[in-house]
Amino acid sequence: MRTYVRMIFSSEGASPVEVLRVMRELGFEESMGMHDFVYKWKDRASLEEVLKLIGTMHDRMKGLHVNYEITTIS
Repeated sequence: MRTYVRMIFSSEGASPVEVLRVMRELGFEESMGMHDFVYKWKDRASLEEVLKLIGTMHDRMKGLHVNYEITTIS
């Protein structure tokens, strides 16, 4: 199971290096292609677990002025 995140940066927001630091702290890895980051679940995650991860990420992104799109594939 994987959760993918695609980021859209703004010159008025945080640098990509700062966003990378935050995402790594949350357990995401960098990804090339359509998505910028991937979270690799060890086991199949429940909806509640996915929402918890996304909620934590959302809280950490506040103030960084980046937009993001999330896709989770089981």
